[in-house]
Amino acid sequence: MSAADRSVHAVRVDVLGPLALHVDGRPVDVPGPQRRALLAVLALGAGRLVGTDRLVDALWPDDPPVNADQALYNHVSRLRGHLKPYAERLQRRGGGYVLDLLTDELDVDEARRLAAADRPREALALWRAPALEEFRAIAGLEAEAVGLDELRVRLADDLLEARLRTGDLAVAADAAAAVVADPLRERTVLLLVRALATEGRTAEAMDAAREYRARLADETGLDPGAALAELEQQVAAGITGPTVRHVVGRPDGPLVGRQQDREAVLRLLGSHAAVTIAGPGGVGKTRLALDVAAEVSATTASDVVVADLAAVDRPDRLCQAVASTLGLRVAGTVRAADVAAALAGRDLLLVLDNCEHLPDACRDLVSTVRRLAPGVRVLATSRVTLHVPGEYVLRIQPLPVPRSAADLGALRRQPAVRAFVEHVRRRRPGFELEPEDAADVVEVLRALDGLPLGIELAARQVSLMPLRAVRERLDRALDLATGRGGPDDDRQRTLRATIGSSYQLLGDDERALLRALAPFPGGVDLATVETLAPGGLDPVDLLHRLVDSSLVVAEPRSGRFRLLFTVRAFLLDELRSLGETTAAEARFLERCVAVAEAVAAASIGPDEDLADRMLRAEIDNLRAAWDLAPAHGDLRVPLVLALADAALWRDLREIWSWALELAADPSLRDDPRRAAVLGFAAASARLLGDLDLAASLAEQSLDAAGPDPDPVLVHRAWAEQGCVAHFRGGFDLARERWFRAAAARPQTAGVWLTSAALATSYGGDVAAARLLLDRSHQCNQETRSVSHAAYTAYVEGELRVTAAPEQSIPHYLEAIDAARRCGAWFVDGVANVALASARARAGDVVGAAGTFGYLLDSWRRSGHTTQLWTTARNAAALLAATGHTRTAALLLISADEQPGAATVSPAIARHSGRLFVPLEDIVEPSEIADLRAEAEQLTPTGVLDLARADLAALA
Repeated sequence: MSAADRSVHAVRVDVLGPLALHVDGRPVDVPGPQRRALLAVLALGAGRLVGTDRLVDALWPDDPPVNADQALYNHVSRLRGHLKPYAERLQRRGGGYVLDLLTDELDVDEARRLAAADRPREALALWRAPALEEFRAIAGLEAEAVGLDELRVRLADDLLEARLRTGDLAVAADAAAAVVADPLRERTVLLLVRALATEGRTAEAMDAAREYRARLADETGLDPGAALAELEQQVAAGITGPTVRHVVGRPDGPLVGRQQDREAVLRLLGSHAAVTIAGPGGVGKTRLALDVAAEVSATTASDVVVADLAAVDRPDRLCQAVASTLGLRVAGTVRAADVAAALAGRDLLLVLDNCEHLPDACRDLVSTVRRLAPGVRVLATSRVTLHVPGEYVLRIQPLPVPRSAADLGALRRQPAVRAFVEHVRRRRPGFELEPEDAADVVEVLRALDGLPLGIELAARQVSLMPLRAVRERLDRALDLATGRGGPDDDRQRTLRATIGSSYQLLGDDERALLRALAPFPGGVDLATVETLAPGGLDPVDLLHRLVDSSLVVAEPRSGRFRLLFTVRAFLLDELRSLGETTAAEARFLERCVAVAEAVAAASIGPDEDLADRMLRAEIDNLRAAWDLAPAHGDLRVPLVLALADAALWRDLREIWSWALELAADPSLRDDPRRAAVLGFAAASARLLGDLDLAASLAEQSLDAAGPDPDPVLVHRAWAEQGCVAHFRGGFDLARERWFRAAAARPQTAGVWLTSAALATSYGGDVAAARLLLDRSHQCNQETRSVSHAAYTAYVEGELRVTAAPEQSIPHYLEAIDAARRCGAWFVDGVANVALASARARAGDVVGAAGTFGYLLDSWRRSGHTTQLWTTARNAAALLAATGHTRTAALLLISADEQPGAATVSPAIARHSGRLFVPLEDIVEPSEIADLRAEAEQLTPTGVLDLARADLAALA
């Protein structure tokens, strides 16, 4: 490559000869053996992480310095200086370093690309001398050098073969020279024999073959392969025409995030005669298969033939198309047996691409080839499983979609993001993902399910418009053109065409079930499939066919089935075009209410863990149902009330907001269930930290129920009045209201008796509290509710903590374990607060600090103001006791300013494990004004960050 050519690359590293570095087309001197070895190892790492241990071994193979890590860092720093404006290309990641090189910025990559494209002459021109000659003493680089030597020899043979096909009369002399240079290389000898025979020098050709056979036996004790014997027979018979070897080039575009799939396919082809790469349209099956085919073609002696079946429109034309691709001459109608017979005895990888529209014909062909031509391996790509006997199906999924845009560095390493950036760079060289683009690219990739085809089409748009504009046009993503496809295959032109071609291959019943699934954004379980499947048909069989067609994604571990976002968008359009939207949405709402009622039935009892998993799995569907319900007779009331028992113990703020929204809706005014909705809304307000609103809504609930209320409708109102009173130190009132709630609804009596025991204990009567707790144990044994038992274990700890903190800890741990088993996040949280305080009281500063730190992080993520600042008050006492007085004071000042938290009564501290401490007890009155100003300047977030850092230091 000339200097002019190199100037197109920002960075260029050459190792096919003496190591050379070019930056912006200008040579840069890299002095010193260690620094040169560092550059060579990182460049050959091909953008992958190279561990520090490997780098130290490469730089100092015999005697590494004592401070090897620091010495390595110094060389890395200097190498960054050599890279000049591109220093950021060399990054520290995890336990090593990565040098990011783009396409053809390493001469080895360019050589391999040219080799795969059957351009051996250009590839060989890149060698200036033996590769990595100066690094042969370094173990890792020595292995690389040997591989590159082998590549160079293979390219030389490829060039000889290409010249032989064109009738070049000088091939024989060059082949003879190559044999002299490498006398045991069989392929070179075969080329020499063919070249001599082609020139009519039959005797010399036979002599060359015999000499090789003898030489191999003398030096290795081995016999040559069967190819030499076959060639000798052809030469003796006067058949001297060249044998054409198919060369498969690498696919166009990046193959990102598929390394494990690629290695799996290569491994499977070594042990299976038929492998099918299956997956939805646009997932990258063809690109993966072509990359595997190119690898087999480049690294083995096997011939590789790719037959693209996209344009074959009839099953009876399949075998003729494959025969034509193979160059077979078969008279008359071509059958599977004819293709198989012509392939008998050949070592061949046959790639059948796009089999989904001809599954039966492909199955027949592959089965026949397997039986009659055992040397042939078949690699198929299909959206449907072929069901060939002995077939191994590798179902590939879309690329993982990033969950967060917070860490730009981590985001850039995500496979889907890397693929997106590489596609953009093909049209906008130099494109980089900037911080302001992070949220947009995450949203785009989520909407496209990580489908490589979707990523390609979105990247294509970035050549015309900003990422934000692409994100805003996602509702039209199905119809954005990719620029791919040909005159005989329009299926890859848009995502709509890709999905539509798969959809049209289904039967009427399969399409009907698929449309019925479309309104479910969160996927479905088998029970839902059974309710939606057309009558009289086996829903499991239909489901199998949809999964086999790659239009439904099965998640075996969770037992759920979902549609890709893009497939769902296509189906929603189908529903609209067929006039089926209203009916489909009505079935969806009916099913969501049934699911919510099933969750309610299991939420109080031994199956609570199953109810928790069901609720969390269905939350996306329930959210969609909430939005749709007003347009379909408004099913919001039964939906919300069915979810109340489960939602109150769990971190499901969204459902709490639904209750509050419904409580404020004027249309609920005359609903007989209004009192129950207001009671649930009161509980939701309390959990969100607004005790005043909770008290108001509880009162409204009782007013709505009238003077002689149905206890079932108002039991939550009484319970919430008890909660508010308890938080504010009114323990007698709290106990009385919780007694009412327990009597009103036996299913939850254990919870409210446990709460009454807690209030009684905080009020100072531990003996009476014990009697109440014994009654709650009996209730829990009857309901077998896991969350209720967890809550009771927490209160057991509270009854013991002031007298014997060590004895309370096992009960708190029992509560936490039970709560986590059933998803009762609220109990988990309050028990952890108590556990941290108990550990502090018991003198376990490290354990207490660790638990407080975990809780502050957890409450902040979930947005629970009351619990966050209650925890902060307790943590402040620990910080004050361990010398972090300023931070403790700032926490207490900030807590006083938070709604809800400021109303939690310090009276609780008298008879509980809580660590409330007055501000005046830890700082002088004269300091408080300055501390208040500092807290205001830091903001509550800054104060919590400061506390978190101090707790981490203690832990």
